[in-house]
Amino acid sequence: MGVSLPSAADLLKVQLRHAWHYSRRVLQDLDDQEYFWEPTATSWSIRRRAPSVRGWGSGEFVCEDAWPAPVPLPTTTIGWRVIHLAAWTDIYRQYGFEGKRPDLNDFDIPGDANAGLAWLFRAQDDFIGAVNQVTDAVAFELRPAHWGESLPVVQLVTSMLAEHVHHIAEIGAVRDIRRGHARTYIPPVSMPIPPSWFTT
Repeated sequence: MGVSLPSAADLLKVQLRHAWHYSRRVLQDLDDQEYFWEPTATSWSIRRRAPSVRGWGSGEFVCEDAWPAPVPLPTTTIGWRVIHLAAWTDIYRQYGFEGKRPDLNDFDIPGDANAGLAWLFRAQDDFIGAVNQVTDAVAFELRPAHWGESLPVVQLVTSMLAEHVHHIAEIGAVRDIRRGHARTYIPPVSMPIPPSWFTT
């Protein structure tokens, strides 16, 4: 009896849904105190705009950053990681799937945990919505990346997936460090999954 194997496009969709559904468990109950907690004396964060604050964003708040990056590189707050993920998820989607050319300074940075998480979750929903339209014929089609190179869709999507897994794991570790112990493992709770995460 033959086994039906998933296609490349199907694997992308399943991986995103699984990783990003798990990410929302890691981010549950995140409040402003944790969001802005600075793990070291020199941490990049989300700060109110001021002459001494270097970073990007178009509004009242700035996501601290610098290019070229300083040495040593500062550690970052959970808030910085959330906004970093939200912005780059939107940029990857708009470059690769919508033919747009956004810039980090186009974004109005939210100044609290609830608004930052809302942006990240919306960015995830929109990205999965775009990937849901990917077929096997499209999976290896070349699409533009924000740094000027054209790459297969599968590479752009898995790059974004790896970025999320990397930073969400960091967020989980920072939350453990701040509370002084690892989070007690609780079996996965059923969480609502947005309808856009599934193909129609």
